[in-house]
Amino acid sequence: MTTSPASMLDRRIAWPLLVLLVFTIPWEKSLWVPSVGTIAHFVGIAAFAAGVLASLWRREFRAPNAALLLAALFVAWSAATYFWTLDPGATRARILTLGKLLGMMWLIWEQCRGPRRQVHLMSAYVFGSVFASCMALFRYANNQQTYYLRYAASGFDPNDFGLVLALAVPLALYLALRGTRWSQWFWFGTVPVLLAAILLTASRAAMAATFVAFLFALWTWWRASWTYRITTAAFAATLALLVVWFAPAPQRQRLATIGKEITKGSLHGRTHIWKSGVRAFLKGNPIHGAGSGAYPKAVEPWLGTPPVKAFQYTAHNTFLSVLVECGVIGFAICTALIAALAFYVWSLAPPERALWAVMAAVWTVGVFTLTWEHYKPTWLIMSLIMTAWARSHWEPAKTA
Repeated sequence: MTTSPASMLDRRIAWPLLVLLVFTIPWEKSLWVPSVGTIAHFVGIAAFAAGVLASLWRREFRAPNAALLLAALFVAWSAATYFWTLDPGATRARILTLGKLLGMMWLIWEQCRGPRRQVHLMSAYVFGSVFASCMALFRYANNQQTYYLRYAASGFDPNDFGLVLALAVPLALYLALRGTRWSQWFWFGTVPVLLAAILLTASRAAMAATFVAFLFALWTWWRASWTYRITTAAFAATLALLVVWFAPAPQRQRLATIGKEITKGSLHGRTHIWKSGVRAFLKGNPIHGAGSGAYPKAVEPWLGTPPVKAFQYTAHNTFLSVLVECGVIGFAICTALIAALAFYVWSLAPPERALWAVMAAVWTVGVFTLTWEHYKPTWLIMSLIMTAWARSHWEPAKTA
């Protein structure tokens, strides 16, 4: 049986490049390509070019779904904010970033059409997260601190890095649940590495998100083997013991302040930034926003200029960031996109429903204190939810 050139291009070049792109996402900021950007940016350009060429060659493009159209509409609205933005330079940069993320989303939608490919992308993200975790552990062993007594892979903020890794935990547990005896233990083996690196970030948001990640094990408890039940319970108990007893003292002491910061603190100054964002929204242009990427400029009247030139007052909350920058219209589009994805998740059969519901919960907990609407893991999760739904409900099952 002969294989068409388009099929060969897809299987031998376009698809491996897309898998490589997902693998590089958890550690992309640790390796920069001169005149191009991060390693993920470099691989993404090649993957997108190969993917478009393969689709053109076979003269077949997958019809878009509602979530993809809403994502495109959100990017279009973000681009439109350039005409009234408070910070044209920041908006130009944000438009370019969102355009690339939409391209990645389309690429995954176009190429990831079967269960094996879905598993390949999940596995690539977990492998990339383990690789990034090893980088952080190496830096800890060599006392290469990112911030004071906090560690992450080079180029990453510990809070962002912690959430990147937390998102890999339910994926690893899902792969272990569906794996054979030996592959199950392999995926189980990735979890302690992820947990150790998350702990070293001393990120309170990431730690809370990691505990949420173990809801996947609880959700699928009834259909899992005793091996899976005992192992996941041991992981959860170990994580709790690490936080309160066995972790290095600096990380343990910082994580111990979670309750105090929530009830009496300012979440490391974030509540002040949020209040300034609300003022900027109400006193600015609430309908169409301050301009995509212009949050730092919008809150300047209340927060002033940062004392460090390279520092910016980001929103530290994805939902507030979208509301202030893109206004009520952009926020409504974003809400519609999230609602479409929630519908897709609800319509899935277990355990995929459990996986993507927990992934969404982990993401939500994490981005409550992070600005992630323009981060690759956010768009990767949306893309994989779309493909899981399409494979289950919209198109005939495929094996590729």
